[in-house]
Amino acid sequence: MLTISLDETHHIKNNKPLYDIRYKRVMNFHDGIAPVETDKEAFFINKENKKLFNRAFKKAYGFYEGKSAVKDRNGWFHIDLNGNNLYSQRYSWVGNFNENRCVVRDFKNNYFHIDEYGNIVYKEKYNYVGDFKYSIAVVINDEGSTHIDRDGNLLHNRYFEELNIFHKGYAVAKDKNGYFHIDKQGNELYKHRYKKLEDFYNGCALATTFDDNKTILNEEDFTTLQITKPKIDKDKILNESFGYFKYQILFAILKLDILKKIDNKEPINLPNISKKLIFRWLKVQKFIDSNNQLTDLGITIEYELKDLILYWQDLPFKTSSYMLQTLKKADEYFSELFKKPYFDFLENNSEYAHISKKMNEYYTIDYTNLIKYLNFSNEVICDIGGGSGRLVKSIQKLYPNVKPFVADKFSDNIKNFVKIDFFQEFKIKADIFLLSRVLHDWNDEKALKVLQNISKNIQVGSALYIFETIAPIDPDNDKGITLSFHLLNFIGGYERDINDFKKLFKKANLEIIEIFEKEELISLIKVVKI
Repeated sequence: MLTISLDETHHIKNNKPLYDIRYKRVMNFHDGIAPVETDKEAFFINKENKKLFNRAFKKAYGFYEGKSAVKDRNGWFHIDLNGNNLYSQRYSWVGNFNENRCVVRDFKNNYFHIDEYGNIVYKEKYNYVGDFKYSIAVVINDEGSTHIDRDGNLLHNRYFEELNIFHKGYAVAKDKNGYFHIDKQGNELYKHRYKKLEDFYNGCALATTFDDNKTILNEEDFTTLQITKPKIDKDKILNESFGYFKYQILFAILKLDILKKIDNKEPINLPNISKKLIFRWLKVQKFIDSNNQLTDLGITIEYELKDLILYWQDLPFKTSSYMLQTLKKADEYFSELFKKPYFDFLENNSEYAHISKKMNEYYTIDYTNLIKYLNFSNEVICDIGGGSGRLVKSIQKLYPNVKPFVADKFSDNIKNFVKIDFFQEFKIKADIFLLSRVLHDWNDEKALKVLQNISKNIQVGSALYIFETIAPIDPDNDKGITLSFHLLNFIGGYERDINDFKKLFKKANLEIIEIFEKEELISLIKVVKI
């Protein structure tokens, strides 16, 4: 048996050096051939330490499926067992062949696969691709991770934050809630999510829960067997309880436009001790580098997330200080602090109205993926409480023949707009009504009034589509739970479970026909008049 010496300078057979010479580095023999490196070049040797192919390279690796990855002055490529070039193309990087397919990266940093003849297998280019196993590979693009077959066809056309190769028919995937297993159709095997997760081996998979408990997941029925007791991390709890202070610091820095001034090299007119502390903190948080330039994180905070952070760390934060009073009376506390309810407050405050609009537009991404279930053609669509009109604009992109308009208290310069107060009776003629994240703002009495007023306008053949979170009846995650405290404290509403919705709908002479994406953060509920 041939092995590599501990210092990787030569090969060993029967505990003796295979040859006298020492190289800078050697690698394993494959097909009786091994790559070796000197200070000047890389080449291949046989077991008699004879140089093969009469050629050298800048870098060389072992043979896999009869092909080796090598590099010359023009880039990376492959050679066969006779030392001949497999193809003429050069790449920025190439992998090893596996199942007659190989990962390559071109000089524009695009990833794709080539076949055993060096031909590009498919036309798509990806941010990354992995090796094939059982004729399936993981690929990554801007949408996330998915699987392709050996011809480049999408296996299930579903995308995840992370994705592994298939092992015995199942693959580990990750979404925003954690890790889980999927089948080859991209379907989840169960609803639970884990902090860490392994493949199934002999019917069992090791999983780590979010409280760091180790458990065994059974492949047959997906039941779990707890094998360790979770440790209570007191330091983590205490650090999280102090976490609000970090974002209050960031809030103050953003209100002072510090990041923008740094980026534009403008003077910062603050006392020296304030500037000193701010710059120290920004470096610790990785918002600026050692040269006081914005990092990618700093740029994202200033130019993409600033308005959202200003929103959450201002009025909601101030109001949350009175959570105790809110829970005692089960009603919002905003009007106690600011002398009028939140939405009335926005009428006379353009700064907060602007930030609120930005916040609402950002979170529209939570449910725009649901519009594919609407299956519209040329209907007249009314978005009740549609705010900026972003939802109907997204719908019209997918369904260009629909006739949408927004019905709300304020127009926000929307072209197709009807002024209403949805707490008062109104008359609107439409084929379809939309209600996107309106009900969760209000207590049951007000939410019912909104539904009753819409119900009076729904005709035979018409429908109401509601975009809302459906809180779990027996929660095993935080979907809608913590946010409900904010909604109650700030506006007076909460996230409802399915039974809460059914009770409201029944009182408004409405019933559920279908629910789409019931387990996701935002669901789409189709409702008709009884």
